[in-house]
Amino acid sequence: MSIPILAGRRLGLLATPPPVEISANVAGHTPLPSAGHPLFPTLATVSHLGYGSASGVVYVLLRRHLPSRPGAGGLVFGLALWAVSYLGIVPALRLYPWPDDDSRSRLGVMIAAHAVFGVTVATVNRRLQRD
Repeated sequence: MSIPILAGRRLGLLATPPPVEISANVAGHTPLPSAGHPLFPTLATVSHLGYGSASGVVYVLLRRHLPSRPGAGGLVFGLALWAVSYLGIVPALRLYPWPDDDSRSRLGVMIAAHAVFGVTVATVNRRLQRD
């Protein structure tokens, strides 16, 4: 996911990456270090990796209900993950804006990033199954 997000930042399509913004909003409602704290970047990274790892577990649980080819199944999973997250969970928790209130360019970058994530998870899972 980092490659599409970094590319989007370099192209000026998004400023603050959503995982950082979401982590900052979580920290604002908890005793966790806030965005200005030296530990915040580590917190944001660890929380995003944790969410991604948990999402990988969900992929494994759902993979037999997805298209069998890793590219197709991963793409469906990645886009579904984006939809559940950005059309449901994070805006409902008021941690991130609803898509109608977000920039189209940032939406596009994040949809692409989740597509890359899904295909990568599916491909790695397939290779690990072979080994």
